Amino acid sequence: MLLQDYDRHGRTWALDPRTGLLSPASPASGRCHGFVHAGDEATAALYADPSEAEPTLWLQYGGRRWDCATVTAHRSTGPNGTRRFTVEGARGTALELLYPAPDPGPFDPTYDGMDAEGDDFFLWAAGRLTDGDATSRTTLLAHFRAGFLPA
Repeated sequence: MLLQDYDRHGRTWALDPRTGLLSPASPASGRCHGFVHAGDEATAALYADPSEAEPTLWLQYGGRRWDCATVTAHRSTGPNGTRRFTVEGARGTALELLYPAPDPGPFDPTYDGMDAEGDDFFLWAAGRLTDGDATSRTTLLAHFRAGFLPA
């Protein structure tokens, strides 16, 4: 499945949903069906597989994945700047990931919430998965199933 790199626009990856492994893919390979963050420890992705009979928005971390209709995701910041991303399911916490804040670079007085979301895949994903009426999930599912051209 072709996914757009969340952190490096212009780069695309082929994701094996069974294993969570990525392989480089050409942007000319077709339409992207979600976004991927190639982390140090594991791949994280938010996508929809257009070949599945039942439309499903998936959140994946490494070889584990969750149907977004059955989980919620949260992202918070600790007092020392450490970020926490959690996935909660019917049986409690399915994933708890601690990671450092992205390096903001030199001080920028115009840096705002949109910039922060652009720098942090987990903040973006949590924002899409926590809306009360599921509008973001529904919109993403339709958009990702149809596919989009890589940037």
